[in-house]
Amino acid sequence: MTSTRHSPPPLVWLGAALIAAPLVAATPGDGYHRRSEVETMLAGWAEAHPQLATLETAGTSAGGHPLQVLRLAADGPLAPDRRPGIFVGANAAGYHNAGTEAALHLIETVLDGAGGELAELLRERVLYVAPVLNPDAHDALFGSPRMRRSGNAQRLDQDRDGVADEDGADDLDGDGRITQLRIVDPAGGWLPHPDEPRLMVRADAARGWVGSHRLIELEGDDDDGDGDFNEDDATGVAVDRNFPHAFPFPAPEAGPFPMYAPESHALAEFLFAHPNVALAVIYGPANNLLELPRSLGGGGDLGTQTFKVPEQAAEFLGLDPEQEYTIDEVWEVVKDLPFARQNNVTKEQLAQFLGAGAATKVDDDDLKALEDLAEDYKTRLDEAGLSKDRPGQQYRGGGLTPWLYYQYGALALELDVWGVPKAAKKKDDDGEEKPLSVESLAEMSAEDFLALGEEKIDAFMKELGVPPQMTAAMIMQRVESGQVTPKQMAEMIKRMPGGGGGGGGDKDEDDAATKRRREVLAWLDEHAPGSVAPWTAVTLKDGTRAEAGGLDPFAELAPPRAVLEPALAVHTATVLDLARRMARLRIVDLRVSGLGGGVYRVEATARNDGELATHTKMAVRARARLPVRLELETGGGVSLVTGYPAVVGERLEGRTGILQGSWLVRAEPGATIAVTVTSETAGGDRRTYDVSKGASR
Repeated sequence: MTSTRHSPPPLVWLGAALIAAPLVAATPGDGYHRRSEVETMLAGWAEAHPQLATLETAGTSAGGHPLQVLRLAADGPLAPDRRPGIFVGANAAGYHNAGTEAALHLIETVLDGAGGELAELLRERVLYVAPVLNPDAHDALFGSPRMRRSGNAQRLDQDRDGVADEDGADDLDGDGRITQLRIVDPAGGWLPHPDEPRLMVRADAARGWVGSHRLIELEGDDDDGDGDFNEDDATGVAVDRNFPHAFPFPAPEAGPFPMYAPESHALAEFLFAHPNVALAVIYGPANNLLELPRSLGGGGDLGTQTFKVPEQAAEFLGLDPEQEYTIDEVWEVVKDLPFARQNNVTKEQLAQFLGAGAATKVDDDDLKALEDLAEDYKTRLDEAGLSKDRPGQQYRGGGLTPWLYYQYGALALELDVWGVPKAAKKKDDDGEEKPLSVESLAEMSAEDFLALGEEKIDAFMKELGVPPQMTAAMIMQRVESGQVTPKQMAEMIKRMPGGGGGGGGDKDEDDAATKRRREVLAWLDEHAPGSVAPWTAVTLKDGTRAEAGGLDPFAELAPPRAVLEPALAVHTATVLDLARRMARLRIVDLRVSGLGGGVYRVEATARNDGELATHTKMAVRARARLPVRLELETGGGVSLVTGYPAVVGERLEGRTGILQGSWLVRAEPGATIAVTVTSETAGGDRRTYDVSKGASR
């Protein structure tokens, strides 16, 4: 990591930086910034605000472009890199340019408010903002033809045939964008929706929908003649799939192994060099405050699963190695054993010892913190007139966000900044909302489902004929823990005898995914016309007749700038609120009592004054963060009489978490007794006691 300084940019950059486009953008990308423009803006801010902004380069992309991070901090009691830190990274996905705009909006807001309401925050906290984490892919929004790109500039043989980059997408209809391709094929399994022919849907025998086409997700020809379309394009490793946690091998775009991409490797090195980062906000395609994160899958979370205890451990614990147990059942046996009490063994450590493997599900305590943050986040969206009940995608294995949470040890959020709003709920003629149905259940988020309450869920289940032993409380618990989603429940109900036809369902209604796609089309028709390309006849190299058309690749991600503006303000407010809530350690009490003969009893209490814990429960499980340390300084005429100079606490909860220490010391006349509290992620504090004056400060 190196610090960089640049010559002053032209003055015009400041005026052009955040000009809003009209409601209907003439071209997708209007009001958005190219990579080179972002670099100019960052350099300009660092030049104009040297006391607040420091521009650093974390590394270089495969294409030779810098991965830049702007550090924002004012002079304060601690050096910036020792304060509680929040990392804000954008567009690791490569095609999420709205995230870059959110990062730029945050920087500008912080610098504008540095002399006012944000002054204290900048003295106590530090922000590391990286607006472009995938520089090689970032400008695809402005490309010709325009298409989503997630890969960097590394050459990658994605179809593993010994030749790289031989079959990419093609703009067959010449409209300057890569959409979809459909080919007439009775066995293709797709057909135009009867009521919305622009939309392709899967064949459905129950509805009399017979397949008529084959659908190719990316417009293009079979350039290498192997029978597959667009399977080996000219982009390299997808940076946001190249991180170690739940690495999706053998997905070609993820690369041959984790951290193969120079971008992911450099970013990890930067973050490891900044262990003060306790919280991370990633602007990307997922949103785990609209939809709380679910398990990434795999065997790392025993939860309610049953498993066999390894033979040696079973023998030691007096358990049957052939019987299956839940982790809670084994914990009941272990928790009161002497070795568990003496070594402060936790249930999480027990799960690891029993071979559970890497974690793939958010810890319950951390999930509760996310739930609290989600409530305030949705309130901000609502107050800004933005949709708070639209679907939120989940992050995927190999992504930056799960790596930050599961391995690096930060409380990590991914926010998509903006998405097509959810349509208003349909109501009956009397103005009441339509009754709960299997179809409406499939559209719900987990939060919406839980908000129905036990009584309404119970009545719905009885109407469907769900077995009585499956109680509403049991289902709510499974939804809350992430074991099942409302959509998965709806699918299970449909497979029940009778098809789960109760609850007001209509077999002619579209499924949730199709409804959402129609919802998107309707919004685009009103707010961004031209975003849906009509199906246009094209001819492939072998003479096959086909049609190209569908959504502009960025229609759902990069709305007109005027539409995006309110969302930028909401997300800047969210990041600043998170920064204020972060843990902050203080020594709140220091007492020194003279016992005679130059011997003193020293008692100190440190407290976490922040709302959030010093670090996550997952960080404890992964041993990703050092414990909080309360320490007596020795030397300078002060020596320890008995005991150890430091006491440690694994993790201090927000507001209530305290750490206490007591020492007997010998202090010479005129000496100063000092006690410090330190933490990688929650800052530190120091209090002293002047033996001669008999006073602390």
